Amino acid sequence: MGVEGCENLRATTLHSLALRGLMRAHVLQATGRTPRPLNEFEKKPLEADLAHNFGGLREVQKRIKAYESAWAREQHHTPEAAADPVDVAFEQALLAWLLFHRAMLIGEVIPIFLEYVRNDPHAPERSDYDHVLVDEYQDLNRAEQELIGLLGSNAEECIVGDDDQSIYSFKHAHPQGIRTWAQDEEPLPMDVEMAGCLRCPGQVVRMANSLISRNVNRDPGRVLNPIDANGEGQVRVIRYATVDQETAGVSNIIADLVEGGVHPGHILVLAQRDVIGTPIYEALIERGIPSKSYYAEAELETEFAQERYAYLRLLSDSDDRVALRWLVGLYGNKWNEAGYRRVRHECEGTGLSPWAILSALDDDEIHLPYTNNVRIRFQEVRVRIDQLRALMEAGGIPAVVDELFPDGEDRVRDLRELMTTTLDEQPDLTIQEFLGAISDAITKPEIPENVEEVRVMSLHKSKGLSSPVTIIAGCVEGLLPRQPAGGLTPQETLASIEEQRRLFYVGITRVKAKPNEYPGHLFLTSARQMPLGDAMHARITPAQINFGQARLLPSRFLGEFDGHAPATEVG
Repeated sequence: MGVEGCENLRATTLHSLALRGLMRAHVLQATGRTPRPLNEFEKKPLEADLAHNFGGLREVQKRIKAYESAWAREQHHTPEAAADPVDVAFEQALLAWLLFHRAMLIGEVIPIFLEYVRNDPHAPERSDYDHVLVDEYQDLNRAEQELIGLLGSNAEECIVGDDDQSIYSFKHAHPQGIRTWAQDEEPLPMDVEMAGCLRCPGQVVRMANSLISRNVNRDPGRVLNPIDANGEGQVRVIRYATVDQETAGVSNIIADLVEGGVHPGHILVLAQRDVIGTPIYEALIERGIPSKSYYAEAELETEFAQERYAYLRLLSDSDDRVALRWLVGLYGNKWNEAGYRRVRHECEGTGLSPWAILSALDDDEIHLPYTNNVRIRFQEVRVRIDQLRALMEAGGIPAVVDELFPDGEDRVRDLRELMTTTLDEQPDLTIQEFLGAISDAITKPEIPENVEEVRVMSLHKSKGLSSPVTIIAGCVEGLLPRQPAGGLTPQETLASIEEQRRLFYVGITRVKAKPNEYPGHLFLTSARQMPLGDAMHARITPAQINFGQARLLPSRFLGEFDGHAPATEVG
């Protein structure tokens, strides 16, 4: 920046700041919480264990998100303790599960920290800062907004954001948050509008304006203004017969661009589901084009990889109750919830760990009714852990990695590369230190400043990024936009579609033009059909089903550019 003292600025995510604050204030220790985060796949047995009493898996998943937002589901709600009796009972059951398994949800750090700062007027975090600058404010839910207000209560506060890019309603963030922020501030803040689009070429700016103008719940007078120096850019809309042809077509486009001199790091591929994005990524790898996948926990997309990662965790700590719960539930009906419930009850009555109780069951030292499936599964886990311990003693961590994540196995290719690189850079790590490094890399992947590879990710993940070449694949109904959930009111359905339109708006405006260097390329692709199983996996509702194939319609958003986009090509 060239500004004196700027090296003293501290940039952090709100989540990281909150976790550091909780550790500094010993809040987690005092409340008996263990900062062992659950990976997304590790939530499955938790959800199964709660589903019976709380309306099924979908309802449990929704209530977990509400709990993580301190029960403030709407912008006008106040983040506070659960009031609804079902919410209260759910929170008690959820916390009991997490306390017993010595774990935390990643999303519950904010409400815990908010409660601490709100209830302690002398909390140092209230006076630590002279200035608080918040970027992407429209992505914050009410709990996060209130926390920001407390952190900035003695500071000059500046927020930056765009309600047209509010895309996180699943965590109860709403565009009204940034629209109404100034109303709650004393004195009235200064409002500075930045309407010039310094990033995108002119054609993309006009497409973006036409698209977002279809949203009725926004200021209709707000538009982006193109910058003449950015030029017009180049846009193509391509329709393929099948998703396999779309995969091949996108990889051909990228290969031609790279061969023509475009750096791989200047290419961004966005696909909202891995069933579309991952085949493109694999096709690029097969062609030798440097590429990297940035899907959330992309290294752990398959059950094959998940099982091996769980074994690595259990090898590191036999009292990792989350990993053990996941492994003994794997392959079982409803994650062997009924039998495991009896095991947990025995643990809570005796004070012994799940490993100790399951070992006693396996050794016929105790007998618990209706736990046979859990006991049989634990026998398999126990044998496997003994084998891994023997390997560890003989060949160290590299031998374990070779066994669990073998070279040449595509389903764990990314994990193996991550692990072998970590071992090469830090060969003296203990198994616990090694697991910690790998866990951090998986749950908090960083996109480097100097990008060397084609990046493949979801539209949500692309927020804040830009690229001279942006390709959005899978522009089909049921995915962009996704099918609204059943049971919504007309107003809720409209809000869902408008958020999906904002998401598409975010995607197309990732295109970056740089005068005299690159014009800015945007490719929008779709397929007419895909295997029904893949469509179901991606939760795409097909327009029609023919002989195991899902018929797909082009996204309605492609028709909302009001003539500013070129005609659709046949791929």
